[in-house]
Parts: sequence; structure tokens; C-alpha cells
Amino acid sequence: MSKDDPRKQEKKRVSRKYLSLFLLMMVWGAFIIVKMAMVMFGERQYWNDVARNMTPVNRVIEPRRGNILSDDGLLLASSVKQYRVFIDFRTSEKDPVRAQKDQMRKDTLYNNHLAEFARQMHEVFPKYSALEFVNHYENGFKAKSHSWPLLPGVSRNSYPITYNQYKSLAKTVWLKPRYEMWFYSAESKISREKPFGALAARTIGGMYEAKDSARNGLELSFDSLLRGVPGRGHQEKVQNVTRMVADIPQTDGCDVHTTLNVDMQDIAEVALRKVMDTHNAASGIVVLMEVPTGDIKAMASLTKTGPGEYSEIQNNAVREIYEPGSTFKPVSMMVALDDGKISLTDSVFCENGVYTGFGGSRMTDSHKYGWLDVPHIIANSSNIGTSKLIHAAYKDNPQEYVDGVYRTGINTHFDMQLKGVAAPVIKRDGYWDATRLPWMSIGYNTQLPVINTLAFYNGIANGGCMVAPRLVTKVTREDEVIEEFPVEVVRRHMCKDETLAKIKSMLELVVVEGTGKNANSKYFNVAGKTGTAQLSQGSGGYRNGPVRYMVSFCGYFPADNPQYSCIVSVRTDGGAAGGATWAAPAFHEISEKVMASRNLRNVNEAYDSIHQFIPKVLPGDLAKASTVLKGLGKKNLMRKIDRSLPDSIWGTVNSDSGRYVMNYVEYADDVVPDVRGMGASDALYLLEKMGFRVSIEGVGKVKSQVPARNTRFRKGDRIQLTLSM
Repeated sequence: MSKDDPRKQEKKRVSRKYLSLFLLMMVWGAFIIVKMAMVMFGERQYWNDVARNMTPVNRVIEPRRGNILSDDGLLLASSVKQYRVFIDFRTSEKDPVRAQKDQMRKDTLYNNHLAEFARQMHEVFPKYSALEFVNHYENGFKAKSHSWPLLPGVSRNSYPITYNQYKSLAKTVWLKPRYEMWFYSAESKISREKPFGALAARTIGGMYEAKDSARNGLELSFDSLLRGVPGRGHQEKVQNVTRMVADIPQTDGCDVHTTLNVDMQDIAEVALRKVMDTHNAASGIVVLMEVPTGDIKAMASLTKTGPGEYSEIQNNAVREIYEPGSTFKPVSMMVALDDGKISLTDSVFCENGVYTGFGGSRMTDSHKYGWLDVPHIIANSSNIGTSKLIHAAYKDNPQEYVDGVYRTGINTHFDMQLKGVAAPVIKRDGYWDATRLPWMSIGYNTQLPVINTLAFYNGIANGGCMVAPRLVTKVTREDEVIEEFPVEVVRRHMCKDETLAKIKSMLELVVVEGTGKNANSKYFNVAGKTGTAQLSQGSGGYRNGPVRYMVSFCGYFPADNPQYSCIVSVRTDGGAAGGATWAAPAFHEISEKVMASRNLRNVNEAYDSIHQFIPKVLPGDLAKASTVLKGLGKKNLMRKIDRSLPDSIWGTVNSDSGRYVMNYVEYADDVVPDVRGMGASDALYLLEKMGFRVSIEGVGKVKSQVPARNTRFRKGDRIQLTLSM
């Protein structure tokens, strides 16, 4: 073998290696080209879909809807998160070994902590007992459920858990954040909530939840401001956590500040329900207004929906127009006095209650009056007396009378910051027959929303200055005022000063010795006027079928220093009715409770250098009582029966040497609780929460209750509370 043979052999060996490497690279390159072709053509649609899902895209960031607030800043409507939670008792692992280990972990958590978790759940949801929770979860465990509802007896489609309750769940042994998506799952939604329930429901308004759009009320009127402006953003994944990054931040909705007062609204609705329930009325309206500003403090429009059941189907206080009846008589008197057509000393023969002198049309009075002077025509609400006066004064020029009515401002179409407010109908078309003027003078042939009648009486109380009714004072975003709504003066002077003084004296006479006696108060003076209007049956006239009435009382209080005006109006479906016996007592109840709520004792004035004021604490919500006592610097001790008590509990409070001892009282779900001694608000809240329909009489704290304590009841049963000072 020559010397070159080893070199040739080595050269061939290296060449083979390079050739092999080259061929391998060629094969790998060919594979890549084939794979690229498959991805580009065969799997193109799949990877395009993946790209669309993975690529950060612009997404809408919904703004938070603004709040609707009461006059003192309480939430009337707010957007809040609500939750539903499901327990997963079974493993979802596919691998048998991992599935066995995973199920063992779940079973251990369930068996070792079932009783503890049930007790913790009772603390968060005191409506359910710990035993109910134990039975509920045992059923879910036996059913091997992957999505067992957290709460018993609750629809799977509902979101029954509030934000605060959901935050409390993180402290329980089963629902720690690290167990989410393994042992439980949670879903949330934004809902529009009214913390005070149906209180002023149609005034505040409602939402179409599915469409996230406003339906009515202030929600609809201020929708553009409440809604806010959406933002734009994209999702980013950082350390396996996906989060939304705002490219254009959203602008949250504004807050709407209303004139409504929660306590006064509650007073008005309770009084209205009471009169409707007592007389089996078809519908009723109450509006309470602050005299100087025209601020609406309460507005309730209830319609009977069943035996003892009433709902705010629509806001009749502003949407419907009615013939006002006798509450219109002071308008007629104001016009005639201002024009110098009559004087207070004028007298009219009232025909002993029946008169057919106006074109043969029969006009009657409820009582047989003879001669009455002008003040007593109003005090006794004489139809004949009023009509004869106005007819004699304006029969030759009826248009002058209507011009005078318009001069008072009662014909104003108030927008009320609500959509769909009805306009008054006071005809001035120049057509006059023998009956139109006499009947118009006593509140017929004219149709008004009740808010217009109230605005007229409020103007009298306000020194002759009519202001527009106001529901919203301002709109804010955080601390910035976006829009303000000042007091709007409609008529600076409704009439001459001397005329106003005469009208005031007549309205006070109505309450002192006339038809409005039931509206009077022994604590302060009241002025106003009753009204009983027969309702037209449409084309059938007034006497086609059962005779229906709209009865009312409109006035103001205290008469010598007016602070509030109020109208109570109730509609019947048939039978006798009267403003004096139906509406006036309701006005009396509202006025006294409103004034009582304004004159609460100032605790600071009860301290002196020698004695210390020891406030008495009524039975009721101990959590609220504790907050008040701490604010007053008082020491309080809570005696708990066990560790499972909820944060908001009920009971009694005893004082001992300046220290308050709170004793928890547990109420069974089907047993009538003892609410004697409680304030009306606490008693009403507790009983309605338990399912009672509550009727209340009197003022003060609960003196007696029917049915008595410790008797069995069913949800929907009625309970009667009698209050006394």
C-alpha cells in the first residue's frame, strides 16, 4: 500500500460525513418547506382564527352608571355588582391517577370542614340556618355535582349575592381565592339596585336590564348624563394573568342629586296605603313640596293590584290629568277678588242645596245651605255659592275670567325634569254656553295634573310667588358640578297682596270650621281645601255605571309660617266618597309626622356641666344602635349567644352606669316577633323582611301588635302595628 492510501481513506471518510450532513439538511429543509406549505394552504383558516383570538384587539370598556341620590346624599339608585357561586364536588381530571388524588383532596376539604363552612355561611347569610346549609351541601355532594348552588332554594339563573357578601366569602374555609376554579366558580353581573326598594319607584325610574337602557323616571330623563362615555382598551397577558389595558379611558356617569327625602317619602307612602286600604280605593297620589324652593320631598302614585296590594304602575301625579273639583274654587275666588268683582262681605243664597238656574243644568251641594258669605262659601265648599258668584261677575265676559285663571299660573306646563308630563287643559277658545262658566268655576270643564293644583297652593303659601316644582338640584361627576338647576319662578305675584291675605284667611277657615277639619293639627295651624270631583265615564257622561270620584285635600303647613305644601288625591271605583273623610285625615297624618321628623331633639343641647344626658335606646337593629352610641362617646357591650351571629343583628339594649349592654334576640322564620317598643322604621324593616304586609297607625314607637308575638304566621300575612308617643 502506498503512503497516500491513508490520506485518501481519511478524505473519503470526511467527504461521506459532509455528504450525510448535507443530505440531512436538505431533507430538513424540504420538511420545513412542506410544513410551511401545509400551514399556508392546508391549515390557513385554523391559524387565522388563532391569530384573531391571540392578537390584542380594541375592546369597549363600559363606564359605571352614575348614582341617583336623595336630598341628604342617600343612594336611591346605584349600579352594583352581584354574584352567583357554584360548588364543584367532583374532579374534572381525565388521568385516573391524577383524578383519584384530586377527588381525595376535594373529599377531605368537604368532610373536614362541612360544619365549619355551614356556620360561616350562616354568619354571612343569617336568613339560612347552619343546618339548612349542611343539608343543602350534603345533597350536592351525594349528587356528585360539578355546579351546586351556594345558597339553598335559589334559582341557578339569579345573582343573589351582594358585593360585600362576596368579599366576606373569601374568608371561609371552602371559598379561599386559591380554590377558585378548582372547588368553586363565581360569576358576576352589574345590576341597577334601589337600596330603599319600591320607595318612589316610578319617580326614580327603572332600567331594561337586558338592554341596559332606561325605561322611565329620572333614569330616563337623565340617561345621557347617568350613562357616561365608554372607553377603548386591549387585553394583555403578563405572567399568565390577563388584564385589560385602557387605551382611551372610560368616563363614568354623573350623579343626579334629587330633592326627594327618604323619610318623608316613606311617611307619604305609608299614609297613602293606609287610606287606600281603609276605603278600598282604586288609586291614590301624594305629593309633598317644600314651599320656598318647590322641591319635591315625596311623590307617590299607587294603584291597587290586588286585595291589600298596591304598586307604582305609573307616575299618575304628573302623567294623568283630572277635573280638580272643589280644590279649584280658591282659584276662582282669587280671580274674582283680584278683579274687584266680589268682596269678602258679599253673600249668596245657596238655594238649600239644589239649583237649576244655569241653563236647566242641576247643581247640588252636599248640605242644604241658605245664605253664605264668601269665606263660608269656601269653608263649606258650596258649589252653588261659588258658581252663582262667578256667573254673576263674568257672565257678560267669560273670557276675562279665563284670562284671570291664566294670570295665576295654574295653567303652566311644568316639565318636572321628567319625560311624559301631562299638560293642563283650561280652554280659552271663546265658546261659552249657559253651563260652561258655572261648572268651570267649581273645577269641571278643566283638567289638571295634581302637581299643578299643588303648585297653586304652594304659591299661596309662598307669599304669592309660584315656583316650578323641582326634582333635581344638580348633576355632579366626583366633586365637579356639571349642571345646576336653580329655583324657577313662574309667577312673582299670582295676585295682589290684599287678595292673597283674603285667600289665606279663607283656607285657614276651611280647616278650623269647614270641610277640612280632619286635616287640622293640635300642634300647628293648617290651611287648605277639600275637593270631591265626580269622574266622567267618557262618552257615557258622569252617570253611566257606578259613580266614581276623585277626592282630595290640598294645603300647606304650618299656616302661619308655611314650610311644606301637600296634596292627597284618591280615586274610587264606586260608592260614596269625600275629600273631608278620605284625603284630609291622610294629610293630617303626613303633616304631623313630617313636622315631628323635623323637630327631633338635638343631643348636644342635652349636656350641662352637672348632669350627663343618657339617651334611651329602643329595641331594634343593634349594629346601628352601636354606631350611634360610639358617636356619642358611649361604651357598649355586646352579649353574643354564640360566635355565629351576623354583623347586623336585632335585640334590646339596657343601660347600667353609663355602659350599654346589648342583648341579641333571635327571630324564628315562621314565628311572629315581638316588635313592641321598637321605632316604626326598625319594626317595618324587620317585619317586611320576614314577609309580613304591615299596617301602621299612630305616631311614635310600637305600642301593640296584632297578631301577638310567638304566634305562627305565613309569608304574606298582615300585621297591624299601633304606635304611641
